[in-house]
This record gives sequence, C-alpha cells and structure tokens, in this order.
Amino acid sequence: MAVTLTDFGKTLRKLRIDHDVNLKNMADGLGVTSAFLSGVETGRKAINPGLINKISEILNLSDAESLELNAAASKTLSEVSIKVENDHDAEIAIMFARKVDNNTIDFDKLRKFLMEN
Repeated sequence: MAVTLTDFGKTLRKLRIDHDVNLKNMADGLGVTSAFLSGVETGRKAINPGLINKISEILNLSDAESLELNAAASKTLSEVSIKVENDHDAEIAIMFARKVDNNTIDFDKLRKFLMEN
C-alpha cells in the first residue's frame, strides 16, 4: 500500500531527515506518539499551530525553513478558523465559505480584485 504525503508531510519529512531526526525521536520531543506524527505527515491527523511551533523549536529551524514549513501547512489545511468583529462580517465570511464549498468562485477574478484593493 502506497503512502501519500501531504505538502506539509513531505516538507516535515524532508526537514526531519535533513536534521537527522527520526520519526520516533521527533514524536517523543513533541509529546505525541509516532502513530500520531505519521498521521500528521499523511494528512490523517490535523495540523495545529502549536505543533508547527514545537517542530520548529525541536529541529532548530532557520527562518527560511520555518517559512517553508508554515507555507506547506497552509497548503495542506482544509479548514480555516477566523475571528470576526460582528455579525455582518460573520455573515460575509459564511457566504464566502459556501461559495468556496460549492465551487462557484472565479478565483482568478477574486485574486485580481484583492490585489487591486
């Protein structure tokens, strides 16, 4: 059975190997099981910001490596949490999320609009 790694998993595994840290030692340092960390690498377990920060500390990542890991995490996340200031902002955020879920957004137009404003 082939294992499919997420972008985050690929980046984490590469960084672990580059820093000569195996899965078990990394898991022990993070206070999680090897199975959990493997699940994070393969996308079966969720990534949380605290975990990313601890990984950066354990591996003593450079700024560039930390940025690479955070960028990979952003690509891998399928769920995003945001704070809104009021009901109106919440309503707009929910409307946007529904459009994304329904695949009814022209992302090129949206990107252009956001870059201009």
